[in-house]
This record gives sequence, C-alpha cells and structure tokens, in this order.
Amino acid sequence: MSNVSQFNSKETIQAKACEWIAAIDRGLSADETADLQNWMAANTSHQKMLFDMATLWDDMSVMHALQGLVTHQPRRQARKVNKWLAAAALVAVSVTGMLTWNQLPALQPESAVASVTQESMTKVGEQKTVLLADGSKVFLNTDTQIRVNFFPGFRQIELLKGEAHFDVAHDPARPFTVFAGDSSVTAVGTAFNMEFTKEKAFELVVTEGKVRVSQQSVSDNETSALRNRAPLPIELEGVMVFAGEQAMVSKDVSTRTALTQSEIAQSLAWQDGQIVFTGQALTKALDEISRYTQVKFVIDDSQIIDTRIAGYFRVGDIKGLLASLENSFDIQSYQDSEQTIHLHRAGSSI
Repeated sequence: MSNVSQFNSKETIQAKACEWIAAIDRGLSADETADLQNWMAANTSHQKMLFDMATLWDDMSVMHALQGLVTHQPRRQARKVNKWLAAAALVAVSVTGMLTWNQLPALQPESAVASVTQESMTKVGEQKTVLLADGSKVFLNTDTQIRVNFFPGFRQIELLKGEAHFDVAHDPARPFTVFAGDSSVTAVGTAFNMEFTKEKAFELVVTEGKVRVSQQSVSDNETSALRNRAPLPIELEGVMVFAGEQAMVSKDVSTRTALTQSEIAQSLAWQDGQIVFTGQALTKALDEISRYTQVKFVIDDSQIIDTRIAGYFRVGDIKGLLASLENSFDIQSYQDSEQTIHLHRAGSSI
C-alpha cells in the first residue's frame, strides 16, 4: 500500500509536471507530445499541476505551448518566480526514486531567495541516477553524497564523498562547478567522472568536452555565489583537462594521462554494475570490491598478497568473486562470520 500511496502522491505528480515543463521548454518531439497529452488525460490533477508549474516557470513560450496542447486551462493569477529557482526547488527525479529534500524553503520572489539546496546520497552497494533541474544528469556510485546549489548565474555541486559521473547540460551563461576537497572542476557542457581516492584527493576522467581544475573550495566561493556571480571564465584560471584524459587532483593537478577508449570504458564500468581489474594486486582489488559491500576481507596468507587480479566482476556478487578467485587464481576462502571472509592459498595449512 505504501508504494501505491507514493506513486499517487502530490509530490510525485509535481515532480513529473516539472519534468514535462523542462521538456516543453527545450521542445517536444511528436512522440513526447502524444505522451504528454496521455499523461494529462489520465487524471485531472495532472493538468492542474502542469499549469501550476508553468506559472512558476515564468516563460510565456512554455505557457503558449501548453495552451496549444489543451482546450481548457485552469484559471489562476500569474506569479512571477525565476524559472531556474522554481525548477531547482521543484525538480529532483532519481531513476530509483524521489530524492530527499533538506527542508526546502517556500518559493519566494527572486530577491528574497539566495539559493536552494538539494542533497542526494547512496548507501554502500547502492547506485542511482539523479536528474537535475537544468537537465544535467549525475550518476552516483556506491556510498556517495552530493549537495547541489542553483543560483541564477551559477550551478554549484559539492562532491562530499564517493564517486559520481556528471553529464552536464550545456549552458555557457551558467557555469557548472563541482567542488571536492580543496579543488573545483568547472564545465560549461561536457561529461566527466570524479572519484575520491583519499581525503581531499580525487581522480578525474573527462569523457566529453573539457573542464578547468582550480584550487578553490566552497568556502572560497561562498561570497561570490551568494551574490549570484560565477567564478572566473573557464579559460582564465586553472589547469585544463580535455576529453580522453585522466588526472589525479590534490590541490595540484598531476600530469594528465591520455586514455584509450577501452581504458575509459573500464573506468566507467561501474555504471553498468561491473568492476574491471587489469592486473591489480589482490589487496587493491579487495579495496575496490569492499566499496560495494559491508563484507570485510582478511588475507591470512602473505604469499597471495601480490597476486595480480584480472577480469570482470559483478558489483556486490561476493559468491561469484570467491568462485573466480578459487578457479582462476587458486585462492580459497572461508567465512568466520556474516561479515568477515578469510583468504588463503589453495592447499595451504592455514
């Protein structure tokens, strides 16, 4: 019953209406137009909510498009609210469910609203995609947390922990900046992956376009952001990293490394629920696998520590992993508790 209640909730209808408004703003295809008309016809509350959100969007082209799609529109008084603030406050859709909002303030005139903050996170072993109000997509890997702030002239995201892939909607007037540790990565319209490797250090892989990496924390940018001013233009400060390049960032940017398409695919395999090893030491492989599970691994036999692991493994598939270690690498295991697995050489006396 709880699932049915959630599906029919006002918040769910509101979020879907915001999705449609954003789609109308960019232009609907013939198939999308038919789908929208079917959605409006399914329930009278859908059409009403759609016009509520269109009013908040404050774009006459959207309202005109809606008027061409329906015969009767609800009558209401117009209220002008900046469409980016309205979208940021109302649109947050995840592939796996609705996002949790942190005490969103009521919508107010633009002059009274400094920012709207949205947070999203995943648990250990969980992955999900988040659709942002500007059309950007963020794919969160296991045990990841982000905080999103939208300003009229600036899109700010904090990667608080974990790993995320950002597919940025093109908008030169509103730079998209991700803060992690003591650095920031700024893009206009591109795609890139960021993974914390240790405190305040992360690995950056650019898959499309280019980004600028700067020494800048959120606190450094707080004053300018609150004044609705973006940071310096992307070409004027920091180190540029281009599509197909990888860099380690810890304040300074390490030497950029060009990746092959195969290497890029391997680094992003987690988005398909896979982990790829290409000769990493067993200890490194177990560290990566442990990101996706609460199970702890203990190596009881020092002679297997440097075993090189190669292959594809399903995220969270511990049984498959142990079978592969035994069949391909002569590493056996036993489990002494629900959360602890010991590894040793096949045939050893341990």
